[in-house]
Amino acid sequence: MAKIERKKTAAVAATLAAVSILGITFGLRREAASGAPAKETEAARAASVAPQCRLSPGETAAFTLASTVRDVRGDEEDHFRATLSVEAVEQLSATRYRLRAALGDVSHSQELTLPEERVKGSLTDTFFVDMDASCRFVGFGFARDWDARRRQFVQALLLTHEFELPVTLGTRRWSASQSDGMGPFEANYEDVSEATGAALRMKRRKATYDGKAHADALGLSVVVVASEATASFDLDHPQWLASTSGLEHVQILVHGQVQADLLQRFRMRRDDARFVAVRALAPGDADFRDAFALEVARGPHVDDRMAKLSYEEALQAFLAHFRGPGDPSYAAARELAAWLAAHPEGAQRLVAALRAGDIHDAARPALFLGLELSGTEAARGALSDVLVDRRLRAVDRARAASALSGLGAPTRDTAELLLAQAQDDRDDMVANVSLLGLGGMARRSGDDDELKSYLHASLDQELSAAADEGKARLVLDAMGNSGDPAFADELDAQLGAESASTRQHAAEALGRLDPVEAGPRLLDRLREETDPAVRTTIVRALRGSPTADAVVLMADKLAASTSIPERAAIITWLGAASRTRPEARGHLVAQFHRETSARLMQLIGTFVPAAALR
Repeated sequence: MAKIERKKTAAVAATLAAVSILGITFGLRREAASGAPAKETEAARAASVAPQCRLSPGETAAFTLASTVRDVRGDEEDHFRATLSVEAVEQLSATRYRLRAALGDVSHSQELTLPEERVKGSLTDTFFVDMDASCRFVGFGFARDWDARRRQFVQALLLTHEFELPVTLGTRRWSASQSDGMGPFEANYEDVSEATGAALRMKRRKATYDGKAHADALGLSVVVVASEATASFDLDHPQWLASTSGLEHVQILVHGQVQADLLQRFRMRRDDARFVAVRALAPGDADFRDAFALEVARGPHVDDRMAKLSYEEALQAFLAHFRGPGDPSYAAARELAAWLAAHPEGAQRLVAALRAGDIHDAARPALFLGLELSGTEAARGALSDVLVDRRLRAVDRARAASALSGLGAPTRDTAELLLAQAQDDRDDMVANVSLLGLGGMARRSGDDDELKSYLHASLDQELSAAADEGKARLVLDAMGNSGDPAFADELDAQLGAESASTRQHAAEALGRLDPVEAGPRLLDRLREETDPAVRTTIVRALRGSPTADAVVLMADKLAASTSIPERAAIITWLGAASRTRPEARGHLVAQFHRETSARLMQLIGTFVPAAALR
């Protein structure tokens, strides 16, 4: 079951098509003891502390970027080329820096991306990037008149190629939890530097996207087929990122069906001669909200070519996609959505064809996706009819619920319909997807306070009225889908439930809210929790900056734990924390010497160099 809202398939595919190119891992500097020689031996490098990104106000750099992305089943392709100019403007803390940046010489085509999902407007305006000492991007600020789609494009642009530095220069392999426009993922790193010289070269592979964030009853999952990217850093001249390149093959699935099969190639080269002074923008005039927390304005797009087709021609063109090899669902849904935007009355005719059995099984997921992507009120009405038609198969009615929860701007009528099905539908699949969809609608409700209040009250009521633990856990999942910190108290209360499984669901849901709200509650529960599986879930749910008290708590739990999964989760947490809390590494070293699992000893080795473990 899903624990957070799925992103609309088209939007996710468009995000990958839009993202590419660059993580400006900026200002890499080697930490060395006072008086150390400028050129270090390999042994000295291995013993040094963590390489860090450090910036001084006024430092500048420029990079040329290029990428292409296409669906391997067709010829359509998106490309992006630009020059990125960057200037360090402020040191916010001992480990956090603010960069002012702008794109120039932009060349951008979007043949693959749905017309209604394409980025519009200038991409050359100034924006801010906050970076920490590990070269992670920890904040983005855009001019307030930037729409959500442009913000998401640029934020994803950088996050897709964010490279995290190793704990020390002697670390050969390490891992990191990161996030990009597709969602959270696990990355595995390897130092592939040459034996001599000052260059640091690393290879990054995306292992997997977070299944809990994507693969759910609402149907979306992201699969990494292949992923390999490299980044080179010159530690001495002048200690900044030199280049990146790579290839990624990602599939987007809806209910197990491949909707997009995307291949992306990218490269970046530093070229300071191309630097152009970045226009001034005051941080106070920028909006630093997470771009992916903002609702993208979507409306139906009318395609002139598709508009000329009759209903019969459009239906045959749609079905023809499924007569050849492969899975063309995404392309078929895109074309159908474009036709429906021009012929909204066709939605009811397509539903009639579905009832008559004229839409075969392979084409049905794409049919519902096409109705959702069309964004029309006629499609909303047709999907509503399917949802309540018990003559249709449960899987189709569940698809209708999923499509309704993501169609256009959320409405009170749709919320009431989904709530009614969640409460009264005799089929568990339909009821469950309808309930989870309410949480997704809450996340997308934006500034509609009346709708948000209705959804909040509805989920509160469903939790109170839950007849069994299974239903209660589903409501907790829906609350997690919402991302609304207003649910923090309800989820916190469920951390004390009698059922260990319920406590796990509550922890997972709470972990998807704002870390400022969720973190202290999860840590408080971790101190009291007796079930190792629940403790494992709590540790994995924790996000945000680690505190000194949290490091001590984790170290105590690690030393006392007899559960391998729990120890693995804590080791991973401490490894990530060690970047800003050096004391965390000492706890990992202590655990290495008492650890009985060879696999966990190896895991510790991804965060601590061998020299420190002897």
